[in-house]
Amino acid sequence: MLDLRQFEALRAIARSRSTAAAARELGWSQPTVTHHLRGLARATGAPVVRSSSAGTVLTAAGALWLPHAEAILDRAARAQVEVASALQDRRRVCRLGVFPTAAARLLPAIVAAATDAGLRIDVTEAENESLWADFDALRLDAVITYQTEPRGRVGGDRLFEEHFGILLARTHPLADRELLTIAELRDETWIVGRDPDDAIDSMLHDFTRRAGYTPTEVQRSDDYRVVAAYVAAGLGVAFVPELALPVSPEDCRFVPLADDVPPRMVSLHTAPHLPAEIGEVLRAGLLQG
Repeated sequence: MLDLRQFEALRAIARSRSTAAAARELGWSQPTVTHHLRGLARATGAPVVRSSSAGTVLTAAGALWLPHAEAILDRAARAQVEVASALQDRRRVCRLGVFPTAAARLLPAIVAAATDAGLRIDVTEAENESLWADFDALRLDAVITYQTEPRGRVGGDRLFEEHFGILLARTHPLADRELLTIAELRDETWIVGRDPDDAIDSMLHDFTRRAGYTPTEVQRSDDYRVVAAYVAAGLGVAFVPELALPVSPEDCRFVPLADDVPPRMVSLHTAPHLPAEIGEVLRAGLLQG
């Protein structure tokens, strides 16, 4: 039978590469560390560590166990904290991950619905890759993510399609148009992200390349509130997803593109361990938002 102490011993060996150092870290004796490593080896059917004059390291089997051990230990520690917290203030905690552009639009309604249901939302804002890593490691109970390709993660609740367009100042000559094309914007200056590998900027560069020009980039920011302020000030235009629009866009206007720009699907994924009633609270908040 698996034992949390087996995972603690494995993690300590991975960190220290020494049975003696692992014992000191854990406050155990060396025979106790060895005992739990042997127990994990019996459950595995193969040794999980290998000792030599250079120290003690994980075997291939131990390396396979390590990410699971870390996730299980993290989840066990979280469970202790959350149960104690729930007993104290009678509120469950849900750790929700969301990509930054969705946060301002979707979180207020979710948090309001959760508060009404006696639930506390602990929010993590990050890009898709980080959200999935934390979700897979059980550090997040639910994630709101997007995908622009038909392939990718399956399952989850498909919430809506988010389209891309051009953000312009209200005073811009093209601001009253119902549709624009990338080709019409060749003489514009552009507000882009700071990361040269930004996925949205890569889309922009692909479209402008097809239209036969390279965009003139004048300012950079990863904060869409700053991007909107730059646009409103007349410094340039920006290629943005709908969720990036200012909540009160008096000074800007979003104009859809006539070009073939694929939308991205925004979805909610909940972990199997998340109680169904908490998932329903999240969905209700998203519907309100």
